[in-house]
Amino acid sequence: MSPKPIPVILDVDTGYDDALAILLALGSSRLAIQGITCVAGNQRLPQVVLNTLTLLDAVGAPPIPVAAGMDAPLLEELRDPSPLHGFDGMGDLGLPAPRRQAVAEHAVELLHRLLRAATEPVQLIALAPLTNLALFLRMYPALRSNIRGIMVMGGTFLAAGNSSATAEFNIRQDPEAAAIVLESGLPIQLYTLDVFRDVQLTRGEIDTLIATGAPHAQTPARIAGRILDYVCHYFQRDYGLIGDAGAVAGVIDPGGLTVAPHAITVELSGRIGRGQTVLDRRPPVQQARLTEWGTPAPHTIEVVTAVDADRLKRLFLTALT
Repeated sequence: MSPKPIPVILDVDTGYDDALAILLALGSSRLAIQGITCVAGNQRLPQVVLNTLTLLDAVGAPPIPVAAGMDAPLLEELRDPSPLHGFDGMGDLGLPAPRRQAVAEHAVELLHRLLRAATEPVQLIALAPLTNLALFLRMYPALRSNIRGIMVMGGTFLAAGNSSATAEFNIRQDPEAAAIVLESGLPIQLYTLDVFRDVQLTRGEIDTLIATGAPHAQTPARIAGRILDYVCHYFQRDYGLIGDAGAVAGVIDPGGLTVAPHAITVELSGRIGRGQTVLDRRPPVQQARLTEWGTPAPHTIEVVTAVDADRLKRLFLTALT
């Protein structure tokens, strides 16, 4: 008997990497998507919502509630979207305009409704700045027990930052929100830039995706292949990263991840270090003494330290084809 699907809610800022993650989640029998919440990040909020609805329509996804959330970080102005995602944020695929619409309620209220009605704990998968989730945790703390865990794509420890010299984009876009979520005490796994670039598809594998299905049909495989083809051309390289989809793959198949508990804090100050995820490497006994000295000890979360790249890649390709 197949295991019961895991109920999940995706929190996204749909650019091309979120699109790959959504396609994987839709194609996996291990996940049951309860809803998708949108937040400004890779693109401004209206474009994020449009991209999400467009993608769901293009692949004929079942009715899934999609809600618009926060259009800016908690404290700062939204940083300008990167041009690397194309004009539409999804590699300029030119997909037809969607017929489905977002629900009227705010993303935080959709989270509240879905979690309150849940008959079992729901897994959250956060692939974007953490503004929506931070607000939800502050507004509805009583529903924390309905959260199975949070897989967060964000942060970096050894890899170079992609938003500043020290910070990863999702965390740097809203450091205060990241601090609220990562220090919430909930079961959290952090899928960082240290492993983000490890799961790669070759040029040949991308071409195979593009050729999957009837000519001109918008299959999940073909859309994923076209996105990855765009990325290859943009970066002038012969491979593509599944990116955020790696975090989704880790929820589907935790055996593809190596994790270790670490005490993590988010740097909220500094001209260079703001948004940096700081890993406390001191021995546990020394960390314990921090409370004796009047300093709160950093919260311990599970950091993904390595991935079985071939295993996650096979999972991705199988789900899409």
